[in-house]
Amino acid sequence: MKKMVIYIAIILIACVALQTCSVINLSPSLLFNSAKYKKFPELQESLKWDNFLMIRATQNNNDGIRYYPEKNFFLIASTPIFIKVDSAGNKAFELKNDKDLKFLDAINCYVITANGIYDLSAEKPVEQPFSEIINAESNLSNKAWVEDFFGKFYNSADVVLFSLYPGLVNREAVYFRQNGKWIKLYTPKSSSFVYADGSTIKCKINREQVLAKLQVEHFLKDVKNATYSNELRFTDAYITPYNSDNSFFPDQKLEYVSKAKLKTLAFTKETYTTEGYFNPGIPNQFYGMVYYNLEIDNTVLNFKTVASKASFGGQIETYLHLFELPAKYATKSNVRFLTYDYSTNFHENKKKGVYIIKN
Repeated sequence: MKKMVIYIAIILIACVALQTCSVINLSPSLLFNSAKYKKFPELQESLKWDNFLMIRATQNNNDGIRYYPEKNFFLIASTPIFIKVDSAGNKAFELKNDKDLKFLDAINCYVITANGIYDLSAEKPVEQPFSEIINAESNLSNKAWVEDFFGKFYNSADVVLFSLYPGLVNREAVYFRQNGKWIKLYTPKSSSFVYADGSTIKCKINREQVLAKLQVEHFLKDVKNATYSNELRFTDAYITPYNSDNSFFPDQKLEYVSKAKLKTLAFTKETYTTEGYFNPGIPNQFYGMVYYNLEIDNTVLNFKTVASKASFGGQIETYLHLFELPAKYATKSNVRFLTYDYSTNFHENKKKGVYIIKN
């Protein structure tokens, strides 16, 4: 009896060692369901199930996704491209950020170039050239700039944008839209009218804060992981200490309700890394395939893609987020987004990006 206990203990220790220190998979879920899991399609373009379709929109990680309720559309901001998505989940407009664009800045739903501005909320966005460019030579005094130009333009403009990247060194600019035409007003040299406050660009005139005139925009949220769809993937845990008055991240005060569920079924180890100078070869990070169950409106899509997991019982890092609208706008669109932000080149499957889920 005593020997039997010892044998069982040795077997259990060996199993634990194999599971934690090798790519041998002894997970019960995998052992009993491996045949079924192998049939799952890989995350890719145009996955279909029931009435739903998943479309790959970008091929980068950490692309920002914003929603504009006034015109009821989404905007995906990627490094090489801006993509407007309508409320039905269709790509309504794409703008490539290449050398021909002469890109300077992107503010709200406006893309600023050296020659003009694209309003991506328009039904058919085009570059609207500047009707006037003022103070490029910095010949205006601070007093004249405020009284003769800024105040006059600000009061009559329906859009006002503040930018630190106007195309001239050590200068800032304010953009005004009046009667559908854009005016570019450079700030005087050595002025501090337009400045950065963290990631926000602000304007202060005579010690008073002046607000930009923008369209209302909101980020989407992965409710399960308490993560927002901005480029930095802010979490509630990160935001809360800085957001007591909701000025740091206003969207945190909104209610988000998840209508979709993404469930991790199993992780199969395929390879590993042994980082650490004194590491004798013990795996500290596994990489392999994860199998998922995505449920929306009582319909299910199963798929698989690469993920990672720390050894010795670590959590699975899926790199996936399922982003949905704030509850107050949920009836305006049934579109949601799956993002795959795989963050390393090791064991990459080239499937990262933003996926539009529509029906």
